Amino acid sequence: MTALELGRSFEAGKADPREVAEDFLERSGLEDPDRRVYVRLLEKRARAEAAAAADRAERGLRRHALDGVPLSWKDLFDVAGEPTAAGSLALKNRVPEKDAEVLARATRAGAVCLGKTTMTELAFSGLGINPKFGTPANPHDGKVERVPGGSSAGAAVSLARGLAAGAVGTDTGGSVRIPAAWNGLVGLKTTAGRLPLKGTVPLSPTFDTVGPLARDVADAAALLALLEGRQARPLAAADLKNVSLRLPGGIAWEGVEPQIASALDKGIHRLVKAGARIVEHPLPELDEIHALAWDPKASRLVAEAYAQWGEMLAANEADIYRPVFERVMAGEALKAGDLVRADLKRKEIAARYFAATAGADAVILPAVAIAPPPIAGLVSGGEAYGRANRMALRNTTIGNQLGVCAITLPCGNDDNGLPIGLMLQSAPYTEERLLSIALAVERALS
Repeated sequence: MTALELGRSFEAGKADPREVAEDFLERSGLEDPDRRVYVRLLEKRARAEAAAAADRAERGLRRHALDGVPLSWKDLFDVAGEPTAAGSLALKNRVPEKDAEVLARATRAGAVCLGKTTMTELAFSGLGINPKFGTPANPHDGKVERVPGGSSAGAAVSLARGLAAGAVGTDTGGSVRIPAAWNGLVGLKTTAGRLPLKGTVPLSPTFDTVGPLARDVADAAALLALLEGRQARPLAAADLKNVSLRLPGGIAWEGVEPQIASALDKGIHRLVKAGARIVEHPLPELDEIHALAWDPKASRLVAEAYAQWGEMLAANEADIYRPVFERVMAGEALKAGDLVRADLKRKEIAARYFAATAGADAVILPAVAIAPPPIAGLVSGGEAYGRANRMALRNTTIGNQLGVCAITLPCGNDDNGLPIGLMLQSAPYTEERLLSIALAVERALS
């Protein structure tokens, strides 16, 4: 059942928010005993919020389409009176006094906060591995424990395993879209600045964004409305016959695993059959922004991560997961002049990209070029971790660097049953149009 369907069942009196919340809490406790999905279940809060939602439903005073719906929250959103550690032992005693602004908005609209989900330490990896707090295995392989995607790892797995009706994460380089793609979910990366970051543990304020993970596009749209503090309007699917999509080659398609490429090719042909106009045309700006993003001498993201956390990591080195420690501390060597030049170059590349795509509604890319690899071969860090992390992040990071909004949708599975994601990205602050197109694409792909 989707989040919106659950809300409608509350509206019709066919389900009770108290019973539903209790079911989620009970199953989460039984199915996640080692807390690899939820760092912490917030039973007392969830039950109180569910009881209030039930009372409103009985009196016909529901506040929102998602009033009473249980959601999971990544452990970098402040929850008043509860530790918010962002997956780091160095922050285990950090207890905020107020809820994060987006959580406060969701609470005022009646959503039920089930608990806080595990994540990559300080949100600085696309794989989702966290040996300190626990790594939730990707639920789509019952034989081999594979990475869930990160950094919103527990967020995605809580939803994929049916331990939440929706999830809220953040995306700085792909941290909503990667786990969504690898878990067969919809993940929305919002435009930077569209949703407030107040009360979230930062990684890179320039690129940090809040975004929902959902079972389908309609839920993603409703969750966006919830986080913005507005009512969820019915989402109408775009007419694909009036949609123009750009299909570039270049860096985003390099090294894409054959089964992923095949599934995406089939999906693209379905879109053409449904009437979408898809134009194959190179976008060299994607290759340029990729090169700039991964230039070790010019990373704004690494510089801001170091400015935020370098001192703390240096003082707590033994408690920090080594790959995260090394990535953050690389910021110590960065120079202001190089960063300013990179900022100017990024703006120039983005301007050319927006000019080149002005006639298109969205650009189609593989969400992730590789299937989720086994955890065992990566947890110790080193070169294998670095290669996998870069491949996981490569395509999604492009959108963060350009400043676009983007969404990933399920597009089949490989021979191992592992989900594949198709990504659409569009101009800043065009989320409504993007969601409308995504709904039509979702229907065509299914």
